[in-house]
Amino acid sequence: MPHIEMRKFSDAAAVIRTVREDAGWSQAGLAEELGFSRDYMIDLESGRPNTFIGRLLRVFHTLGITVTLTYADRQKVTNEPS
Repeated sequence: MPHIEMRKFSDAAAVIRTVREDAGWSQAGLAEELGFSRDYMIDLESGRPNTFIGRLLRVFHTLGITVTLTYADRQKVTNEPS
């Protein structure tokens, strides 16, 4: 399974976009499934953190906490809503 150390929110944004695209989801389709607006998905994938996420990442950095994102291999990801 691929993994990436999340140093800033844009790292997570890149993973979200890649996995969504590999799974065959459109931004609108995934947003609808999750109960979000498409604009919110655009913001997530653009790497624009909201206030909460930005502050959380600052706390992690200050305390030396490392966040690693692990995701399924691209070939194994499918568009199967939960």
